[in-house]
Amino acid sequence: MIVKKLKRSSFKKSKSTMIGGLVNYILASHDDEGRDKLAYAGSKNFLTTTVAAQKREMISLAEESIQSKMPVTHWILSWQENEQPTREQVDEAVSLFLRGMGLAEHQTLYALHKNTGNYHMHIVVNRTHPYTEKVIQPHRGFDIEAAHKIVAEIEHRQGWASQINARYRVNEQGYVVKNPQRREQVKPKPKAEDFESATGEKSAQRIAQERGHAVIQDASCWEELHAGLDAVGLRFSRKGSGAVIFVGDTAVKASSVDRNFSMSRLCKRLGEFKPGYYSERTFKKPAPEPVSHVCREEWQEYQKERQRLAEERRLAKVKKEEEREELEWRQKERREAATARLAAHGLSILNIARYFLKEQGLEEKAALRDRQSQAEKPERLPRFKHWLGKRGSHLGNLWRFRRRIAPGVEVRKREFPRVGTLASPYVAYREMVKKRFPEKMDESRLDAAIALYMRCAGYTPQEVANEVFRHSPARPNGQSRDERIEYGRRVVWYAFGTAGDIDIANINPTPEQILNFVKEVEPVEKESLQTVHRQTLRMK
Repeated sequence: MIVKKLKRSSFKKSKSTMIGGLVNYILASHDDEGRDKLAYAGSKNFLTTTVAAQKREMISLAEESIQSKMPVTHWILSWQENEQPTREQVDEAVSLFLRGMGLAEHQTLYALHKNTGNYHMHIVVNRTHPYTEKVIQPHRGFDIEAAHKIVAEIEHRQGWASQINARYRVNEQGYVVKNPQRREQVKPKPKAEDFESATGEKSAQRIAQERGHAVIQDASCWEELHAGLDAVGLRFSRKGSGAVIFVGDTAVKASSVDRNFSMSRLCKRLGEFKPGYYSERTFKKPAPEPVSHVCREEWQEYQKERQRLAEERRLAKVKKEEEREELEWRQKERREAATARLAAHGLSILNIARYFLKEQGLEEKAALRDRQSQAEKPERLPRFKHWLGKRGSHLGNLWRFRRRIAPGVEVRKREFPRVGTLASPYVAYREMVKKRFPEKMDESRLDAAIALYMRCAGYTPQEVANEVFRHSPARPNGQSRDERIEYGRRVVWYAFGTAGDIDIANINPTPEQILNFVKEVEPVEKESLQTVHRQTLRMK
């Protein structure tokens, strides 16, 4: 499960406009492309019951807060592709989240969305207490760290899978503790990561971290720091009371590379700041570098296309400038010729000619601007992730799941031959999966694992969908036919989609391993059939 806090970077709009727009967005039934978006919605701690009234109630309470520009906080909880939360689990997750944040009594609206590959929930909570009207600052501002602890608790209680590098987990005694298997790594801030995800290239912040972190960390004096950074193409400079690291002409806050690299902390360690002298190459913009090994060939092709379009734009700009200069040169020649020809007729005639020449020149420049604006503009290249998606959903999903793909792992569509013939494979594989994974597992995760095993055994997507639809346990409070079909569709989408391809590629099962687990499920089915036969005989 992933947790993310969305921050407002602009406060030009009023509180009522921002809050109203946010509530309208999370509770909208369809997204911008017309797809069904809203799977479930709920609210807590309101006096009113309708959505319109609750929105007005939240805005009214938020406007009572004079100290805070935006007392309403927006969080997102996201499940993995093979997980499908029930309404009861969504309600419980929200209650656990609010309790962990110390906001259990605060106005909250939440909505579960299904318009993407994975279910995700928006939580909008008003930090203004409804009775005291004080704005609460959860965990004294360290609420993101607290959110990761809450997520670990939700995962443990409901049986969801943790992220590979999760910060926290629940130990055997039931306490939330730091994940001992987590690899501590310096990584860019969310804004820089969003840039990398969109463009496919390393951000200036990541380059500064990869090249400069060890240099600054190991430096024993300012001279050594400057020389080390110059050797890797970076430079360190003071800016106001702080410090920045330049990657070409892009400045990166030194404290964003590491908190210990702020100017005050470095001066404590290295003494009073001394400026350095850098070679000319550190002032040049570095060539783009791919941020991931995934889709590297496509990224290189994208860069060539990007350079081609950039050259087209440059040539178009040069052509416009040449046309403008040519027009100005013609107008200048015309003025000089008219002045020489009409000078003998007196100043009045000359001024009249100058006026009309000026008006004619303005008209010609306006006509040139109109002609240039109407000319075909060079094509604009979309962002790398959108460019990949247009080339095929498989490539787009590979990029989306790139962090799951280890270097050297080949992800491809694999076709498995049918191994074994079972009359009721779902029941047999369910028992086998539960034995192999005895830890607590949500039913949707369990069904996704069953579907993945059945795919490896050679079953088709339709066969898996039919088995899940007929035999998977009913969800709490039941499911309508459409909801059950949607549930099975997502299970099959995971097992036979890119996420399933990646999980299979990471395991890389051999034919012998597949044959072994097929042999493991055959006795399970026989036992199940015998149990059904005995029950039938008793009924007779």
